[in-house]
Amino acid sequence: MTEEEEIFGDEIIFAAAKKNHISMLEEFYEQRKRANNFNPNLTDALGNTPLHYSATFNHYETSQRLLILGANPNFQNRAGETPLHRAVWYNHVNIATLLIENGGDVSITNNMKQNALGLAKSLDMKALIQSAQLAQKFSPDEFADDDEDEEEGTEKKPVTSNSSFHSDMIANDSDDE
Repeated sequence: MTEEEEIFGDEIIFAAAKKNHISMLEEFYEQRKRANNFNPNLTDALGNTPLHYSATFNHYETSQRLLILGANPNFQNRAGETPLHRAVWYNHVNIATLLIENGGDVSITNNMKQNALGLAKSLDMKALIQSAQLAQKFSPDEFADDDEDEEEGTEKKPVTSNSSFHSDMIANDSDDE
């Protein structure tokens, strides 16, 4: 494949992303896979990837397929925007959810120092971004089961009260039933 053919061929993945043309995307993928040269993070002159376009135009299936094929949800274009920024700006909650579920980082800021929450317009989008911010703050290790750390043979301590109020609650708990 000549360089000119490759550049023209690259346009196919952008057209597929912009027009939500799954079969075109699949054909491009298969062709490049055979040549061992598939890159889902190709960029155009603006630094946009196909995922930027599928997110901008609210193309869920194409966005999903690009992510499966290895598209980076945190790739920043020349303006510092990620596909998540584009989805949030255009209020595509379903695309924003997909990107977040696939590693989209809500804390990344664009060149204007705006993160996803700063770009959110609707209450639904703001709630989604705030939930994602909270979830991304904590690593899964922070929620690990502490019981596994206990030595074998040690006995678990019973729950006890630490004030007279708590003592009264525990004592009266059986009376409520």
